[in-house]
Amino acid sequence: MIQNLSPRIDDDAHIRKNRWRSVSKYVGRFVVFVVLVSQCSGLDEPKQSVQQRMTAICHNLQMATVRVRSGTDTSSGVIVSKSGLVLTVAHGLKPGSDTATVVFSNGKTSNAERVLVDNQADVALLLMDDASSNEVDWNTLVVSVIEDSVVGEVVVANGFPARELDGMGSVVRLGEILAIDRAEVKTSCTLTSGDSGGPVVNSYGELIGLHRLIGGGTQSNVHITLTAIRAALEKSKYRKILTTHSSARAGTKLSSNDLMASPQVVMAASRATVAIQGTTVDSKSAVKILGTVLDDYHVATKLSEIVPYHVLECQFADGSMIAATLSKFDQTLDLAILKLTSPYKDGEALNAAYSGQQNAVSFRSQIVFAATGLTDISAAGMVGRVGHNEPALPARFGATMQANADRVLITELSPNGGAVLAGLQVGDELSEVDGKTVTSLTAVGDLLKARQPGDWISIDIQRAMQQLSVQAQLQHDPGQQFEKTEFLDGRTGQVSHRRSGFQSVLQHNIALEPTTCGGPLLDIDGHIVAINIARRARESTLAMPMEDVMKAAKRVE
Repeated sequence: MIQNLSPRIDDDAHIRKNRWRSVSKYVGRFVVFVVLVSQCSGLDEPKQSVQQRMTAICHNLQMATVRVRSGTDTSSGVIVSKSGLVLTVAHGLKPGSDTATVVFSNGKTSNAERVLVDNQADVALLLMDDASSNEVDWNTLVVSVIEDSVVGEVVVANGFPARELDGMGSVVRLGEILAIDRAEVKTSCTLTSGDSGGPVVNSYGELIGLHRLIGGGTQSNVHITLTAIRAALEKSKYRKILTTHSSARAGTKLSSNDLMASPQVVMAASRATVAIQGTTVDSKSAVKILGTVLDDYHVATKLSEIVPYHVLECQFADGSMIAATLSKFDQTLDLAILKLTSPYKDGEALNAAYSGQQNAVSFRSQIVFAATGLTDISAAGMVGRVGHNEPALPARFGATMQANADRVLITELSPNGGAVLAGLQVGDELSEVDGKTVTSLTAVGDLLKARQPGDWISIDIQRAMQQLSVQAQLQHDPGQQFEKTEFLDGRTGQVSHRRSGFQSVLQHNIALEPTTCGGPLLDIDGHIVAINIARRARESTLAMPMEDVMKAAKRVE
């Protein structure tokens, strides 16, 4: 629930990775770099037609992509025939077993027989059981008839991240081809653990390869080509399954230039984005996070990134600076609403950017852009999920405590834990947590259970004859950081410290830095549809729909 600001924070003032080109810096105070899409690429299709094509591609792609379970291993696969054949990678199958389990997007399963495994080519075929697969709606994926893929071509990848539970659905990712030869194709579609064996398709929705290798960055996402797959199938009775499909191609082949941000997107992003600078009580300053202008007096941003700061200032694209105070916040949403001390001159001009908001459900497979700075915007990404619930994670305080009568004492501190970083010491007595008196371990535990890693808590302590107040940031479970998927996430770049426990958010594949969260997410028409609230993983950034942001901002006046 939106809460009024704690008196400790200063409010004296009013309140189913890439190398795509970014929009250039503005020149002077406010000169928009205009991207003439039609001149860049010769694109014949209107942008809405492109969006409709991509939406149809993603719908079919998600209907044809499955999870493959084999022993303790999890991978992905794609259905390529009406008889129920699933194409996947050999390295995702447990050696010595003749069967596997196919899991559909809705969580239902089908037994599957291994009918071909080529370990050298890393290609395998599974045949789903008729009885179980008939209970689920699924599609086959059209296979590319003419293998004419080229560098710079738009592609869409799909797969099931291994860290997620069955039934959460596959995740699409928009990207481009970076390199290609007969054996493999490299794309900017960031892969993660569990994606191996999933499909990558061209801008006509035709299968052009399978995910094979997850690299450390956007240059290393490797897929097996159809040429290599056909060679592996050539000596089997399944050699014709990839040559029997045909498709009527509508529209032109899309390149990365065709999906560059339009002038409307650039203009709206520049007007709506602020860089928030904070000054701590010891006068240290840093630009910590982006924010999104809501109107001429209010800015929304990510709460957990600004809590340590005593004084806040918002810098705008024209170079102006306006002081701000934290007016209200919702810790469950990790959302902060700032109030500017003087009006932002372009606040009224943002009305058009907000007027085209759609219901969040309509954003599935939408092409989107994210502000990455005051004058920078990302390459195109894609919304893979709507109404997504990101599971909660346990938060760790980093201290062992003991209750003695009505006193809660710290008896041990974990190295580099939140308690140590906050300056707490062994022997400190906790008197209040987030303004609530604590007299038992149960009371402390209940307060911590309601929080997520990355959340801040305020703590009042008694140390000898002193009364002290500190703020501590809760940490992730140390053991979780060494899990395979969490380790892979960190190889592509930093993820947000607060990245879990979100409800009904959008998920897209733009790989943002954590410090660029809080900024706006825009659709292909330049409408501000959400604010980026957390970089969750290699393939996942979470965004809060503007409808929910506006409701939260108005909840307490």
